[in-house]
Amino acid sequence: MSFKSIRHRCEYGSVVLAITIMRLVGVDASASVFAWLARAIGPRTRRHQQSLKNLAIAFPHLGPSEHDRIAHAMWDNMGRVAAELLLVDRVIADPSRVDIRGTEGLESAVRKRVPQVGATPHVGNWELTIWPVKQLGGDPGAVSRPLANPYIDGLVRSRRSELFSGGLFAQGKDEGPRAAKALIDFVRGGGWLGFVCDHVDRRGVDVAFLGQHVRVSYVPALIARHTDAWMWVARTVRLGTQSRFRLDAVRLDLPVTDDKRLDAHRATRMIFKQFEVWIREHPEQWQWWNIRPTPVAVRREPAAVEVMQRRMAG
Repeated sequence: MSFKSIRHRCEYGSVVLAITIMRLVGVDASASVFAWLARAIGPRTRRHQQSLKNLAIAFPHLGPSEHDRIAHAMWDNMGRVAAELLLVDRVIADPSRVDIRGTEGLESAVRKRVPQVGATPHVGNWELTIWPVKQLGGDPGAVSRPLANPYIDGLVRSRRSELFSGGLFAQGKDEGPRAAKALIDFVRGGGWLGFVCDHVDRRGVDVAFLGQHVRVSYVPALIARHTDAWMWVARTVRLGTQSRFRLDAVRLDLPVTDDKRLDAHRATRMIFKQFEVWIREHPEQWQWWNIRPTPVAVRREPAAVEVMQRRMAG
């Protein structure tokens, strides 16, 4: 057995032990402990410095002390999200924890299996954004990047299956093309596919976002446009410091022309315009290290785009 495998197994054992203890002490107490750890460790990382840079660009009228306050509050939220993910079954079992708004028409769409695509930023607890679809009897799926530790990745995926009963589609260099075809077929078949899509993507489209021009993925909008799916943007805002949330959702009217890629570019800018409004309302609940300016050069199209181009050509 290799050293890497031993390390992975030890890490996995530590996580299992932590979950066992967390289930004994409960959601709110566990989230508070994780928040304390994140506040202690997070500010010592490179991500904290990148977050401060982005905050200074997004909020130039605020001073360094306020930027630092927001960044520390961000780490508090990140710690709580980590605990809530490991105890997600406990969170969704309590209906008082999530106040759902703005989902008019969603119930009918889920019942009729209307193809739908959802996009959310890393705000509040973004994992819970899909919960209304699951509550209404749907089997939502999501695109997910595998973790480096395969044992922990399997554990986290099993926890997330409470929310994403339609499946988790792997995002990565090796699995991308295969996953792209699968998720296109999933949406076309009446599935509800969710994306957390506020990361930089060098192969994406340029958008104005929080005071910068960054390149982001337009795959969610392109899939929605290509499959004639409904396009939703949603967020889950933390209420106070406990594991209680408000979920807001808005359906977008996608541009429709003969150029589907251009339509997807325009729709992506619409998505990020809404993201920015929401992030500015609750800046302490967003991952501020997510963005940085990216080079204009694009190496190749994202896998999902390549698959759709082949399908349209055929």
